[in-house]
Amino acid sequence: MKPIMTTSEKAFEFLKQASHRLPRKPFLIVNEGFEVTRGYMESLRPYSKDIRKIQKQLLREKYSVDTKQLIIFLTPGVDMVNGGILSITSLFQETSRLRQVHGSEVILCNYPTDPPLLKYTKFDNDNYLFNFKDALQYFTRIEKLTIHIPEHFIYRFFWFISRKNKRILTKIRDAHINILIQNIEFLPSVKYLRRLWAFGKLTATTAHAKYSNETLRNRLGFPLHRLSVFISPESYNFKKYSEKQDLMIVSPDKNPQKNQILQHIAQKLPFLKVQVIKNLTYEDYKETISNAKWALTFGEGLDGYFIETVFSGGVGISVFNENFFTSDFKNMRTIFPSYADLENRIVHEITALNNENTFSEYQKKQFEVCKKLYNYECYLKNLKDFYEGEYTFK
Repeated sequence: MKPIMTTSEKAFEFLKQASHRLPRKPFLIVNEGFEVTRGYMESLRPYSKDIRKIQKQLLREKYSVDTKQLIIFLTPGVDMVNGGILSITSLFQETSRLRQVHGSEVILCNYPTDPPLLKYTKFDNDNYLFNFKDALQYFTRIEKLTIHIPEHFIYRFFWFISRKNKRILTKIRDAHINILIQNIEFLPSVKYLRRLWAFGKLTATTAHAKYSNETLRNRLGFPLHRLSVFISPESYNFKKYSEKQDLMIVSPDKNPQKNQILQHIAQKLPFLKVQVIKNLTYEDYKETISNAKWALTFGEGLDGYFIETVFSGGVGISVFNENFFTSDFKNMRTIFPSYADLENRIVHEITALNNENTFSEYQKKQFEVCKKLYNYECYLKNLKDFYEGEYTFK
């Protein structure tokens, strides 16, 4: 069990949360600094050393030192569940099943600056996580290496991996860095991205259709491939209006207008239970959204809270973010042009939609658009195409 947070650790968390008030780019850089500091502090604890010992033992048990082809997925070393972690986990699992295509061993590694983590426990999985440095130094005969790096981690990867690990990477004959663009707003500048060319071939893959285009490919200067994500209708428990509760789930994202909007909803719609999603396993979360009529997200808009609730029979509510939403969503009545407009109209729209016929008709409209964009078979095909080098934009 982890120790109770000390006063200094509580102060650290307070400062980290306060950094959210910064503009996006400075926030991303400051946040990465906080994460490096957290990782270092955690790595000094006795249980972290124990995890490293277990990771090294499992590495020897599960992988041959003679491995010549390897695919590494970098993932946060924090035991939590969010869309990014679920997406990386799915890519790791499906890549492992495609060995006949790529011929490689596949391994899941903590971010190099994160504390050691052996396993995610907030959702069902059988995956072990390994230390990135240990993996690079264990596989001494690698001839072909692919590393999948989430876009927000590029800064830390470039700044904080050791010189020894950099030398190992540059000596591998066929090295390939793939940038997982899960959130286009977190993508570093092209200047930083292109520095990764020092380690080998560069590609990028995308989670959203909106920014999967020739424009982004030309901006990057290297191949771009549309992957999509694991979310698909058949994975959710769809419930009809009559089976649902008067429940609205709310994403945990921070937003300066969030409290005011939620207070407005509580005042005008007292019958409606509002639940901010936190401290749930993924399985409990899926059960909760299956009971919810509404999902209000303060994140990127077209995110898991929105899409997964729609696939569970609910209605998604958001502000239209042109970086993520396609034009199909532009005129939907619960997708607003601004948070001010959302606050002014949300009560009216919920009231107007809160009957079986109107709700079901509108929900079907959202469902069909989401279904067109998110399909598991297409996702698997896109992943197979990636390993065969058949990129969307070469």
